Amino acid sequence: MMRADGEAVVPLRLLVVGTGAIGNALLPRIVRWNWERITLMDGDRVEDKNLERQELFAPVDIGKPKVEVVAAWLRNAPINLRITATDAFIDAGNAERIIAMHDVVADCTDDAHVKGLIDRTCKDYGVALVSGSVHGKQAQVIALHVEGEGEATTRADLFQGKLGSEQDGCDMRGVPLVTIEETARRMAQLLRALVQGEPVRNGRIDLFDGKQWTAIDPPMP
Repeated sequence: MMRADGEAVVPLRLLVVGTGAIGNALLPRIVRWNWERITLMDGDRVEDKNLERQELFAPVDIGKPKVEVVAAWLRNAPINLRITATDAFIDAGNAERIIAMHDVVADCTDDAHVKGLIDRTCKDYGVALVSGSVHGKQAQVIALHVEGEGEATTRADLFQGKLGSEQDGCDMRGVPLVTIEETARRMAQLLRALVQGEPVRNGRIDLFDGKQWTAIDPPMP
């Protein structure tokens, strides 16, 4: 693949953290792109309540690790792509080791404290981050630590204040499908820009209100 300026684009190593609702919606959109490899990371198991909202799972998968089911689906796609599944939740004990092995992280988690850990680790290792969040009918997508202007911007710079307990998770059954799909679509747009070597604005907050997107640009230094 070539950039618009004629320079070759090197395939990227992608880490997808979280293979639930957002991960299910995101991966089919991006799997055929120019990745060197995709690593999936999640310690969760498929539950009956997931089947209605997460299309990569079937009744036969209940009780199985989500990453293994999703990895099998990806390996059956008509592409030549290295897929690795890590059956574990990301935490302070493993974040550095696994993030440092990748060029881009797609954060599909639903815990604000985990998002902070991923953000800080990506900054430390110079790994680009595309993060998606949902709450009710609303969604938020942000790119951080992409090489260039504003790459040192963090979530803490954008969202100040102490995290509350209500930010430690989200019941996806209360999130409209359109919000999940729109979140994955916007994340895919940013990831495609990274794959193609196109510019991405660090710290721009894309907000979905259930009907349309608006963007909030980070303050100028």
